[in-house]
Amino acid sequence: MAGQKKKSKSQSLPLDLDNIQPLEHLQPVPKTRAMSITSIESADEPSGMKQVLVPPPIREFDELEQFEAFVRDETWDNEFDYFHGRLNYYPPFVMKECQNNPEKIKTTTNSNSKKFRRNLQHHVKNHLVKDLERCCGYELNFDKAEVVEAPGKVTWKFRDHSDHGFSKEEEDKYNRHWTLELDVSCNSESALVEVDYKAIPL
Repeated sequence: MAGQKKKSKSQSLPLDLDNIQPLEHLQPVPKTRAMSITSIESADEPSGMKQVLVPPPIREFDELEQFEAFVRDETWDNEFDYFHGRLNYYPPFVMKECQNNPEKIKTTTNSNSKKFRRNLQHHVKNHLVKDLERCCGYELNFDKAEVVEAPGKVTWKFRDHSDHGFSKEEEDKYNRHWTLELDVSCNSESALVEVDYKAIPL
């Protein structure tokens, strides 16, 4: 199964953000999802066991376009509510500044720089989220980000608990309720940005 999934990903169409069809209607949960259900011990259940959905496997990327194509492909595969992708990349504004040569990135281009943080926030709000919305094919309604600052790291945490533009009746019909989590982190060591994006079925 995993080999087939990987094969289909490598044969996917190139990403064209201007020609992605929106997801107009929901469909039943894929039958393959049943293979991701497992039983765990639970004191709350009479049988002592409870069925739960195993978290989706994490897919790692180092290029924005590959990451966005992955999100698009998950929607095409009817898995828009059950995926987890991670991206480590230099944002476009960093690559533009260094003329696409990572060796020329200034050592001060990191989370300690107010300019870098401001540019990153602009990139996330005006480019990354809008592009992900096109790739998903449905509305993204992220709340205002919670900013978490730790020594050497800043993370913006976005959450979307909305109906994603679908009616409650349609979501109920197929039992397709999901939430989205988007974390964007930068650090004080380099200009690399980490994006952690997951769709979680409810």
